[in-house]
Amino acid sequence: MDKRKRKKIGEDPPADVAKEAPGTKHERDQDANRSYGAGGGHKKGGKRPKTGDASTTKSTHRLTPSDDNYPKDCGDDKIYWKEWSEVDRVVREVSNQKYKDTCWAHATKKNIEARLKIQFNLDVSLSVDHLYHGIAKKMSTDAIKNFDELKNFLKNEGIIQEKDCECEKRTNKKDPCSKKIEAKKVGVLKIEEFITTKVVSEEELIQLVKVAPVMVSLLATDDFLAHKGEGIFYGDKRSKEKTQGNHLVLVIGYNSIDGQHYWIIQNTWGVKWGDKGFAKIARKISRGKGQHSLFSEIVYPVISGVGGLA
Repeated sequence: MDKRKRKKIGEDPPADVAKEAPGTKHERDQDANRSYGAGGGHKKGGKRPKTGDASTTKSTHRLTPSDDNYPKDCGDDKIYWKEWSEVDRVVREVSNQKYKDTCWAHATKKNIEARLKIQFNLDVSLSVDHLYHGIAKKMSTDAIKNFDELKNFLKNEGIIQEKDCECEKRTNKKDPCSKKIEAKKVGVLKIEEFITTKVVSEEELIQLVKVAPVMVSLLATDDFLAHKGEGIFYGDKRSKEKTQGNHLVLVIGYNSIDGQHYWIIQNTWGVKWGDKGFAKIARKISRGKGQHSLFSEIVYPVISGVGGLA
């Protein structure tokens, strides 16, 4: 029996999920791009969008419940939160998926690592290559159309540590990782569940992020691709914004600056994007009246033990 078994994080999806009116432009855009990958650059020969810096006023002023700009979706919780990157080894170094549509593999690996550290104080580096190759062999593209294959793989086959992965030796006829797993020569972690839910209850998302980082999906528009600096990203500035599809990122916290409320994310496009690979994303409450959340889905694994990793 796994002696490090603990109470599961995020076993149930948010209870109340607010939905946009059917057929909104944002909803149609999400459906039209219903695959997850969005490499961190334009394809070879394509033009890279102009770099932008969505700056915001920096201030040390902290709001109180009596202030007009105090958010109404936090309940009795504090609106200022120390992000998970300030907790040792919960959030790891920024990765770079480059032109591959593999954000789903990078973000999932990071999310599992973070939860293992928070729940069990287990510090391991998991193999993004093992996760990618285990699922890619069942697909025709790098991007995934939905989370079914990812969920099934993590529940039934599992993920291994980076030090045990030999995917670089993989060929069409040989899969050394599978042989090692079958021979029980390496430790494997299988998750209990993989939760996916339509957002856009940011009130519920706050409660989830307080417990552990979670993944979210958003549209990888040209404006988002070009985002640079410490400023808050508020979304598209153009009505006909081009998009590379849906993109998964890790939400590691939330905060407020001078009445502007935002999420803190870690991306998988390298350290030259955003603020050294991280960014502030405007929360719905700070995007203006009638504006939707920039996030379209919440995704996270449920882990009830460390499996064969320890």
